[in-house]
Amino acid sequence: MRMNEMQHRMSLALLSTAMMFGASVPAVTVSAAETEAEPVQAAAEAVKPRTIVTTDLECDDMDSLIHMALFFNDIDIDGIVVSASQFHFTGDGEHTLSEVTEHYACEDPDAANLKSFRAMPVDWAANLWENEYAAVYDKLAENDPNYPTPEYLESVTKIGNVEFEGDVREDTEGSDLIKNAILDDEPGPLYLLTWGGFNTTARALLSIHDEYGDTDQWDSIYQKVIDKVIVNGYSQDYTYQDYIRELYPDLKLMKSQNGYAGYFAARTAQADALYTFQADWLKENIKFNHGALLEKYGLMGDGTHYENEPDNMQYGETTTIDWHISFIPAMTFDQYDFMAEGDSGTFLPLINVGLRGLEDSHGGTYGGPVHYITNDTSTGSFADSIKNGEEVTGPYNYVNGKSDGSLNRFLLAYQEEWAARADWCVNDYASCNHAPVVALEQKDYTAAPGESVQLDADVSDPDGNTWTTLWSWYSEGSSYSGIANDIRVWDPTSDHTSFTVPADAQEGDVLVLTVAVRDNADAPMTRYDQAIITVTAPAVPDETESELG
Repeated sequence: MRMNEMQHRMSLALLSTAMMFGASVPAVTVSAAETEAEPVQAAAEAVKPRTIVTTDLECDDMDSLIHMALFFNDIDIDGIVVSASQFHFTGDGEHTLSEVTEHYACEDPDAANLKSFRAMPVDWAANLWENEYAAVYDKLAENDPNYPTPEYLESVTKIGNVEFEGDVREDTEGSDLIKNAILDDEPGPLYLLTWGGFNTTARALLSIHDEYGDTDQWDSIYQKVIDKVIVNGYSQDYTYQDYIRELYPDLKLMKSQNGYAGYFAARTAQADALYTFQADWLKENIKFNHGALLEKYGLMGDGTHYENEPDNMQYGETTTIDWHISFIPAMTFDQYDFMAEGDSGTFLPLINVGLRGLEDSHGGTYGGPVHYITNDTSTGSFADSIKNGEEVTGPYNYVNGKSDGSLNRFLLAYQEEWAARADWCVNDYASCNHAPVVALEQKDYTAAPGESVQLDADVSDPDGNTWTTLWSWYSEGSSYSGIANDIRVWDPTSDHTSFTVPADAQEGDVLVLTVAVRDNADAPMTRYDQAIITVTAPAVPDETESELG
């Protein structure tokens, strides 16, 4: 049964985590009856991250959008905009690619003369909201009334600059939506997630400059853009490099340590979560018996036909991926293995599960630590790397799903949450699981080496479930200059425990501890909080007291 399997796997995961981060005692469970009956409320209501997605509707984008829709209750989704990329453009019926843009990355040997290329079904997303999402909306809203209505999603789904890769010739409904969101009076940040080409976003930014660049308002408008906009993803065409980098050199570009899962994840995902990318788990927890929305979710060999895709990219009609690339060997999968969500890594950091990475750079996110760069001077693109026979490098490989060796410790919990939310599509509130609530009584500390701090997590569960607590050392976000080999919480499985700052810590070090609370349910969910400790200088002994002693 699912509960036994998942509890067994989570026990192994907890044991592995405990061993990795210094916990030497087994996890224990806490009864909901031992705490307050009402859910604990966080000190301040979390602000939903305001977000616009641009997508070329590659088949992996389709899966990303379906998966993301299950989290729309926790994200302020302001727009879904269809945009061209180096892989997909509709054409305008008149021009060729080279007549529209001189700088392109399209991999087709006859790219210059193309009048369209693997044209995306531009109405796919709007149809998804009208049909499959609408079919499960009532159940989703029963489990959380914050899910947007199908009508709202249809109203913010727009067609952007879809005619050619790198096409920024004209304003479109999609670019206008982005432009208006940037210029409105709602506070930032505004996260612009690019799942295809950057060109529609570039058009919006160019339009803002066209309108204000030669006016005395430009300085304030420019600062508004810089203060408000955060971009995640911009490499599937050259419009950032060609138009935006010099015009907006201070534009913030978000980077996260871990992506989610590209093609090949059913064979290459990290060990603790690998089974959740494979057919047995996906058939039971996602694809079947979970409503129309998840029936639409694409898996290898599931029978889906993708409009205008070549035969070797009809992943619903085959179980083999063969791109004819020397350093990416062909691989065969089982029917219903995971296909791909190459772009979901852009929204993982935005999901609020209690990790503090968006408010403090030392905290984490579902996608690991995040950081920001400006004025990215790198050139080239994914397609150029492929054409030149170069393997894509970086912390996360979009193609094969491999990372640079950094473990995403939150990946398994995210997969489990996917399964829990899939249940929301077809079951009423009483029949589903919902996340526990955890809030630290104190989140930020200053402490000297050798000093102990008290850690108190207030926990409750809306369904009356018991839960398992595990504290861990969050090394990814910590800056620790010592070499102590026993960095751990004293009792890592208690809601109330303590931590002693290592004796060799130095002033200015930042130590981050994460508490994970996982409810004991058929479809478990995990919530977190993080304590951030800034190390101060050791106390100076009082000379008078020393003499008297």
